[in-house]
Parts: sequence; C-alpha cells; structure tokens
Amino acid sequence: MKKVLITGASSGLGIHLSHKFESKGHEVIRHNGKKQFNLTNSNEVVELANMARQQKVNVLINNAAIVCPSLKFESYTDTMIDEMIAVNLRAPIMLCSLLLEQLENIVNINSMVGLEIKSPRTLYSATKWGLRGFSNSLKMENKNISILDVYPTNIKTTPDRQNAMDVHLVVNAIYEAFESKQQELILDGRKQ
Repeated sequence: MKKVLITGASSGLGIHLSHKFESKGHEVIRHNGKKQFNLTNSNEVVELANMARQQKVNVLINNAAIVCPSLKFESYTDTMIDEMIAVNLRAPIMLCSLLLEQLENIVNINSMVGLEIKSPRTLYSATKWGLRGFSNSLKMENKNISILDVYPTNIKTTPDRQNAMDVHLVVNAIYEAFESKQQELILDGRKQ
C-alpha cells in the first residue's frame, strides 16, 4: 500500500484519481478538514509538504492546475500571471523538492499543450512546458524515483464538457501507467 498525496483532489480529475487509488488499496492523504491549501501561497505549500512528510507520503501526484482561460496574452493581469505560474509550476517544483527524500513515485499531470503550441494559450503553455522541462530533468537526476508525465487533451470531468475523453478511461490509463512505471503517457482524445 502506498500513501498518496494528490493536489487538486477535491474536484475534477483529482477526485477521480483519489477514488481510483483508494479502490486499489492505497491510502490517499486528506487534510482532515482543517483547511484547503492554497497553492498560490508558498507558505501553504510548505505547510502541505510538512503534513505529507508527517503522514509518510511516498507518492506525489501533481494534479492541481489553473486551466487555460483562452485569453490573448495581452489580456492577462499581473495577478493572473503570478497565480498560474504559482499553481501550475512553482507548487509542483516545491512539493517535489520538499518531499524528494521520501518519494518513490511522482506523477505530473501536464497537458497536451506541454507538448505542442496552441493559440491562445501562451501563459498556460509556458507553465506546462516548464513543468515538462523540470520533470524530464528530475528523471535524469533521480533514477531511484519513478516519475510519470501525463499529457492529456480535454477530459470530461463535468457533464457539460464537450469533445472530451471519458474520465474513467483516463484515470484507468494513468493508473496502469503508474503501476507499470512508465515515464510518459500521452492521452490524445482528439478526432483524427
């Protein structure tokens, strides 16, 4: 049994990943209702890592993200830029750094935009390419940790989401890749 920390586990893909890992006998670490950690705040990221350290977490799934608002780059405010970089890139890097000594597995939920450029996704793309570069470099430095990067297209995490992959198929594919210690999983649900 692994002890698993999933960021963004209260909704969307994260809640489905939580159910999947629990159904396979792993313990998904909760924050015991005390608070929701704000990943835009470095101090709260440290607090989350301290909780995970105390709970002896050995699997980190960096799932939380601010999704692309499809705005042209000039429409972003400084606050929007700071928050997207903080959640999509800084928080995963900090959590990996603070927990590295006890981790056996890291799963970084990226995006197809981390592999290919699309418009208008300039800032979102920057954070996802950054996460990709960080993760690939970390794999080279830490051969003893299994690191999986997942690159999905749109996932049907809410009933109103159109042209999206079935969330259960996505979660099953991620879990199988995790179990088989794959390093990369591309889930392209677009019509060919």
